[in-house]
Amino acid sequence: MSSVALPARRSRSGRARYGARLVVTAASLCLATVSCGGKPAPAAGAPPANSLTVKACTVDGLAARCGTLIMPEDRLTGTGRTIPVRFVVIPATGPDRAPDPVVYFAGGPGGSAVDDIPSELTDLQSLNVHRDLVFIEQRGTGQSNPLNCPTFAGSLADQPAMRASIQSCLAHLHGDLRFYTTAMYADDVNQLLGDLHYAKVNLMGISYGTDAEQVFLLRHPERVRTMTMQSGSPLNIQLFDFAPGNSQLALDYVFARCQADPVCHQSFPHLAAEWAALWSSVGKSPWILPAAQSPTKTTQRFDQDVLAGAMYQALYGYNQGLIPVVIHTLATATNKVAALAALIRAVKASGQAPAGASSGVNQMMLYEIQCAEPWQSMQPAAWSDQRGSFAYQMWLESAQFMQFICPLIPRSAAAVGQEQLTLSTVPVLAFNGAADPVEQPRNWAGARKLFPDSREYALPGQGHDVNSASWMACAGPLTQTFIEQASAAHLDTSCLASVPTPPFELTLP
Repeated sequence: MSSVALPARRSRSGRARYGARLVVTAASLCLATVSCGGKPAPAAGAPPANSLTVKACTVDGLAARCGTLIMPEDRLTGTGRTIPVRFVVIPATGPDRAPDPVVYFAGGPGGSAVDDIPSELTDLQSLNVHRDLVFIEQRGTGQSNPLNCPTFAGSLADQPAMRASIQSCLAHLHGDLRFYTTAMYADDVNQLLGDLHYAKVNLMGISYGTDAEQVFLLRHPERVRTMTMQSGSPLNIQLFDFAPGNSQLALDYVFARCQADPVCHQSFPHLAAEWAALWSSVGKSPWILPAAQSPTKTTQRFDQDVLAGAMYQALYGYNQGLIPVVIHTLATATNKVAALAALIRAVKASGQAPAGASSGVNQMMLYEIQCAEPWQSMQPAAWSDQRGSFAYQMWLESAQFMQFICPLIPRSAAAVGQEQLTLSTVPVLAFNGAADPVEQPRNWAGARKLFPDSREYALPGQGHDVNSASWMACAGPLTQTFIEQASAAHLDTSCLASVPTPPFELTLP
């Protein structure tokens, strides 16, 4: 019952972002949609390419404008199939409307900016007083010609079956994957912003959305006024080169936070030693929970793969507070079977789905982007000094999977390729969780050479997903001031000290 690691990135409320999306066992610990036009593919007699449809609508109780722009799938020639790109504009709610809106880029690859609206509006309300909010769906997601396939059959242990499954999927797609890259998305956004008569805009990206906004800046710098990035890294680094080490840094950060917390330290004074003992124990001999004693009525195997997946998912989301008690419970258990059963019951009682549970759908544009775009590549050779990370094997499995699938994905002529930003005077404000297992704050070292007017701040106690309370306490107000003054200088960052951190649980739920 080993884990299957697939690259993906999400952020806040579970949106995909770079990291390992893991399918793991229960032992390892919908958003509302907006109905405002857009279908998977235009029918015969549909509007011609580059035609825009806008109508009044209501989104989460707010008056808005919803619409669709019909785009050529092949933006390089403008010929062939057309596809719809769905969007929503929420007008500024106050009387003093600024001309430059906030444009939101969702995580992923694979997230829908439009489908994210219900979960994002609370955090964006203060920005919406003076500025329109613009949500533009990425081609290949949501209702903008989604390119989905069932979960692939087979595994890396059964490569012929997996290869046949992937090839069958590609043969039946209603679209040409070569044109579903970040570059084509950036050009869609630029065209639509022009049609909506926005000359300058403020970009806001979450997770993979930070990549998308940087590609937008690369291709359309004249339209960007400011850029806010949450849980992201500069494009001039190979993000995954640091992945195993970043995962270990995040776990070490939680251990240090527990040690500095009097109550947590008193309850778990030997946390690091217990982790080492637990890791060694399941490495030597995996724990087995028989089906008859499992709350899930299925046999559970608990090994280093499952343990690594559990720790990674807890760091990635909002569950850091459970890490010490979970480690302590398992490391000190005299009855391994009973400990595993208790842990599964606790996870079920908490109402959380098994970490990384599969939806049964593969969003194929994700693979096009991750196989075609250089900053997305995984190079295990870069990890030679990171073998001590608990997540090393997990990331290695992710890389092996991508090395298998990428030769089967059509090579794109529409990717950004080797183009890179060299210097931009656009003001940049970035936030990263101090416990983020993939986008560690250290990724921003040297970024001032790329973005001279930039600031990066670590949010205490936050993982890749930043919870709304923490955003509202500090990052939100800082972002509002930053956009209003269009500069990262002279921001009052005293609020960082008051960012609420996830409390440590002393017992299992």
